[in-house]
Amino acid sequence: MPENDRPVETSGTTVSRRAVFTALGVGIGIGAVGLPTAASAATPGWSNPTLGTLTSGYKTPSRPDHAGWDVANSQGTPIYAIAAGTVRDIRTGSYPGDPTSGPLPGRTGNSVHIDHADSYFSYYGHLHRVLVSDGQRVLAGQLIGLMGTTGNSTGPHLHFEVHRPRLTTMDPRTFLANRGISLGSTAPVGTTGWPSVSQGTTSWVARVIQHLLRGRGVSTVVDGYFGPGTATSVRTFQSNKGLYVDGVVGPITWTALILPLQQGNSGDLVRGLQVALNARGASLTVDGAFGSVTATAVRNFQSSRGLAADGVVGPVTWSTLI
Repeated sequence: MPENDRPVETSGTTVSRRAVFTALGVGIGIGAVGLPTAASAATPGWSNPTLGTLTSGYKTPSRPDHAGWDVANSQGTPIYAIAAGTVRDIRTGSYPGDPTSGPLPGRTGNSVHIDHADSYFSYYGHLHRVLVSDGQRVLAGQLIGLMGTTGNSTGPHLHFEVHRPRLTTMDPRTFLANRGISLGSTAPVGTTGWPSVSQGTTSWVARVIQHLLRGRGVSTVVDGYFGPGTATSVRTFQSNKGLYVDGVVGPITWTALILPLQQGNSGDLVRGLQVALNARGASLTVDGAFGSVTATAVRNFQSSRGLAADGVVGPVTWSTLI
């Protein structure tokens, strides 16, 4: 495993939790020649480990010892098991710049190592948080961790490896392509959670973010355009909260931005909620007043998504709205 696992800087995009990336950045020295074309649907029993942009490739001329692929996205992006198996090893308690090794040789910080059928193993490094334990059985597409930048890393990304047998690596991008999966692009089986939103986006989601920033005390213009000013406001909020400062509103920044809301609340947080409800089919006046009409819209939305229709906007309702 390399000593300098580092993602390259990429331009910002908005990624819906249901979306599929249409283009991928490819590591230096890796071409498309010889790479199987992914099928229209993944082979049953297999999943993409995450969504993001491919950066450093497998054993490139510039990094011949790099035993996997790096997939970059915002901190907190969900990481999923590629197939059913048993967690062989985990590493927790790492931090950015941690010089010590994990379950496999190298400085990949918090990590998960899974034993699959037919002598296959998968490895997931640089995690912000590990969400499984040693010996735990997991299914394909099961959430196992959150993307991070622990260990020897300069930005949030997943370092992903596939072995057969253990410690004998193969190109994980080719391995998944043979199973109908485009690494970083095909929607994971277990895709859930928050989108990642960054500079350049114009959408109702950007408008929600701007209202939430204002509601959390950070000045920003509400115009639905996630421009340099909004990115600066996001970085200010992240710095204030002790988060990784990248100007991208990913899963961890989302959960820091939101607060539970219910009838009787008012202000910019409620305006953000009303914008999101309108995008989901409501016809509310965006006035920042959580009255009976907004409460009814919340309950209608919750009912339509199979949620508890209590009119209270907690983390689950927020993430389903966005």
